[in-house]
Amino acid sequence: MSRTTGLRLALLFAAGVVISGVAFRHGIQPNDEGLMLQAATRIADGQVPYRDFWWFYPPGQPYLLAGLQEIFGSSLVPWRVLRVLCDAGVGVLAYLLAARYAPPRLALAAWAVAVLAMATPSGPHPFPPTMVLCLGALLLVPRHLVWAGVLCGVAAAWRLEFGAGLGLAVVLGLALARTRDDDAPPRLREIARFALPAVGAGLLLYLPVVVAAGLSPSWELLVRYPLLEFGDYQRLPFPWSYDGPLNTSSPGGFVSDTLENLLLFYVPAVLVAGLAVCLVSLGLRWRRVGATELATALFAVVMLQYLLARADEFHTAPLAVMVAILGAWTVARADRRLLAVAAAGVLVYVGVVGLDRRVRAVTAPTTPIASPVADGVRAGRAHDEGLNATLRFLRTRTEPGEPIYVATRRSDLVTAGHPLLYVLAERPNPTPYDIQAPGVVTSAPVQREIVEDLRRENVRYIVRFDDPITAAPEPNRAGESTGVTILDDELARAYAPIRRYGPFVVYERRTLGA
Repeated sequence: MSRTTGLRLALLFAAGVVISGVAFRHGIQPNDEGLMLQAATRIADGQVPYRDFWWFYPPGQPYLLAGLQEIFGSSLVPWRVLRVLCDAGVGVLAYLLAARYAPPRLALAAWAVAVLAMATPSGPHPFPPTMVLCLGALLLVPRHLVWAGVLCGVAAAWRLEFGAGLGLAVVLGLALARTRDDDAPPRLREIARFALPAVGAGLLLYLPVVVAAGLSPSWELLVRYPLLEFGDYQRLPFPWSYDGPLNTSSPGGFVSDTLENLLLFYVPAVLVAGLAVCLVSLGLRWRRVGATELATALFAVVMLQYLLARADEFHTAPLAVMVAILGAWTVARADRRLLAVAAAGVLVYVGVVGLDRRVRAVTAPTTPIASPVADGVRAGRAHDEGLNATLRFLRTRTEPGEPIYVATRRSDLVTAGHPLLYVLAERPNPTPYDIQAPGVVTSAPVQREIVEDLRRENVRYIVRFDDPITAAPEPNRAGESTGVTILDDELARAYAPIRRYGPFVVYERRTLGA
């Protein structure tokens, strides 16, 4: 790498850090942020996922966050720094991949779209470090297949479907690139050089956790539940028809709120159309496509599946990054001018939406959070009503280490929760269920278990997060009542509401030890 190239990449990384990090202390995510940080806290305390608490994500991210917590203490800041670095890293890697087959200006456009797509919305989700690993692996194909395999295996410990999809994409890319010109079999040695390190690295990271947790619970939560049940509760209809303002925007962007809602609504459709354009372009020049291009295109299809699993704003970034790379290639190499124009249009559309969302994230009003764990992080106005008053109540009325329980509006229908309250209040959850997962906490066996835990620990205070979002109507199984109200019945019998702070209702046990 020349000094000029190194300087260019350093500047792009620094610019990515600024774009992603300019508002890194703004806003919280009560559900997703709470889940990851609660899992990290439990692991730091010696608990094992799948065995000691209910968890159906791969172990990489919570163990990484637990390590950060051991180093820096309980805080909302370290994961945000990690996220900013990952966003900037994805941008640089997208630039390098795009620059393989596109001129610097188009590679720069891919970088901009990738960074803006990654930056908003933020969160401690496992996909940003996974995207760094996956893009790094694609860059190493086909010259450094062993290291590409290692990165692929590590990625699987953060997002299992990303790692598995990348592995399949690279294997098919190597095989198809070697066989499309003749009838010779694929070079199995090259495939083995990639696949064996990938499998080995994945097993090395999974094995200690699976052994500690047990094979049966690990299989149940890592494989069976995500594959057979989770989709029924999370999948949303694909957003084809916009029917008015969605009320998801905040003031301060450079387009009107209604237009911002309209543009944001159609991002998934535009990304799908952009991917289709890029795949058609690739098909038209099939004889000139190498292993890296094939693997990248196939991995983009995996990211499409990730989007289709729940087509909302939290699932668009990975596909946007891949479309940015493929789009740059299409503009540079398309055999049909119309395809190049269409790909350019997709890049502009996604870039404009990303830029507007960054502006809104910076200018949105915020308020300080009354918790030392916040470390200067400020809540958006949508989340601050009653939060600080609830935190002050819990800190004055409970002892450090005393458990509380955070319930939702209903126990028979749950679509979100507020596990971040445990983290901010620095009070443990006496049950294994931080995730308010529909079909789990809404079931009779789990509610009975929660009630038994509350009784056993003599939990004095329960906070009910009474926001409508916790029981929002969704067109899937999550939006259907199970009819199970065991937990609600226990709250009515054993607890009395004593305070309301905005959407938070504090309940106190009527008779200690009842």
